[in-house]
Order: sequence, then structure tokens, then C-alpha cells
Amino acid sequence: MKPLRTGAGEQSNPIRRIVILGHTGFIGGNLHSFFRTHSQAAVIVGRSFSDVDLTFPEHAERLSNLFDLNTAVIVCAAIKKQLGDSLEIFSSNLQIVMNLCRVLAKCPVRRVIFFSSAAVYGEDVHNTNITEATPPQPRSYYGLAKFASEILLRKAIDRNKPTSLLILRPALVYGPGDQGGYGPTGFIKAALRREPIVLWGDGSEKREFIFVGDLTRAVHALTFDGYDGIVNVASGQSYSFQDAVNVVQDLVALEQPLGSRPRTKGKADHGFDNSRLRALVPDMQFTSLAEGIRVTFEANHSAANNPPP
Repeated sequence: MKPLRTGAGEQSNPIRRIVILGHTGFIGGNLHSFFRTHSQAAVIVGRSFSDVDLTFPEHAERLSNLFDLNTAVIVCAAIKKQLGDSLEIFSSNLQIVMNLCRVLAKCPVRRVIFFSSAAVYGEDVHNTNITEATPPQPRSYYGLAKFASEILLRKAIDRNKPTSLLILRPALVYGPGDQGGYGPTGFIKAALRREPIVLWGDGSEKREFIFVGDLTRAVHALTFDGYDGIVNVASGQSYSFQDAVNVVQDLVALEQPLGSRPRTKGKADHGFDNSRLRALVPDMQFTSLAEGIRVTFEANHSAANNPPP
């Protein structure tokens, strides 16, 4: 880890361009909108799969003309674990970062912000006090790919002295624009479709659910900071999946009884110590689970009742 550096104004090359890779995805899309609104002094550039397929070296090369020492690159581009946890997806995610490292070696930038994942700590590993010093124990191909990508980027960037690397390990992110899955947004979508919500076991397993609006504010602040290292993005408050369902039930009556399926793995709770994030972004305020689910519900309800033409 490089020394702590703070304050964009202290950098000899201020950030004038921000390139968001994966800007049409859930997190990337929210970041793209937020930066365009709140960083009008910088040029905001978005690139996604339809522009460049980063699994191909020749496609990654197309980024060269955007990379210089006045640029920050936010890497959201990845093949999500919801598409399957396989060796093939592991390989593709690694290819994305390998090809990016090749471009960065020739065209260094001021700052790289890499979206890793709390999955590097192990989805089925019980730990209620996860810090950035917690040893990684990835148990999935997705978590393995993220951890290997962190190491690849660190090795590549340590050779580029002007470049700083911020590795973000967010907890389970939810909010407007999320496609769903097992968590708050998935429960909301099931309720609105009048489908049953099915919990693993009794739903008492605890997770940290981070609202996407909180994530975007934190990333915006950290992009213009000089910190080089790992930051867990979490509010420091965990809830059970049943807690999330209860909040959804307060907003919409469930028309199907709550379902349950047997656990395939042992129960594992997760909790985070977010002291590092709070030290770096001292004015950070977090959205409560009830408020975050309400905002997400209203967005999904509006979209369901006002489909695009």
C-alpha cells in the first residue's frame, strides 16, 4: 500500500477527465449520472460492452486515446456472477483486467478506481467484523477473479509511479436500476409481480445492504482524494434477509405466502467495520434500509406502471 495522500489539489496533475468503464450497468449507470451532475469541471466519458469488449486486447486498445495523467478511470466493467459462477466467467473477468493492465502500462493515468467485491472475503465465511485487513478467502469463481484482478492491477500500477490505485470492496448493493436477485430489490420485484418471495432457510442470515446512492457519493468523494489502497464500502449496519422482507411488506401486501428453501451451505453472517471509509469521507451519511427500500420500491412501482413506449 502506498502512503495515504489526500486532497486532489495536492496532485501535480489534477483530474480533468473521468472514464467510467461499464457505464450502462447498474452501478456504472448510477455513477455516470452522479458524476455528470456533480463534476461539471471534468469531462465524463462512459464506455461499455457495446463500445468496447474488454475481453479482447484490440478492443481495450481503443481506450488509449482517453488515458493520460489528467484522467481517472473507474472500472465497473465485469461479467456479473448472476450470469453463472463458472471457470469460463472467471477467465473472462480476468481477461478484462489483463487487457486493461496492458493499456495502462503504455498509457498511464492519474488514478484507477477498481470495483472489486466483498466476495473476496468469502460469501459463506461467517465474519461480523470484516475490515480491510481481513484475509481474503474467496469461495466462488467471481470472488477469485476479483481478488486476482486486484493483485494484477496492483502489480501493473506499482510500475507506474504517477498512478494511484483505489480498490473498492462494496457489500451487497441495491437500489433503483438493480435487476434484482436475492436481496431487497429482488424482493420488491417479486412483490410487485405478485410472485412469492422465497428465502434460504429462515432468512435470518445477516448481510450488509448498501444503497446505491450512498455508494455513488462515496466513490465521487474518493475519486478526487489521493488515497491509495483498499476501502470496504459499507454502512457498518447489517440486517437479515427477513428484515428486508419485513420492510417490503410494510410497503406492499404480499399476495403469496413467504416461501423457504433448504440451505445448501451453512448459515454465515457478515458485518463490516467501516472506520476507514468514515475517516476518508468524514461527512458520509448512510441511507437506512427502510428508506432505501422505500425509494427503490417507488422507482420500481413507477417503472411498472409507466413502461417505456
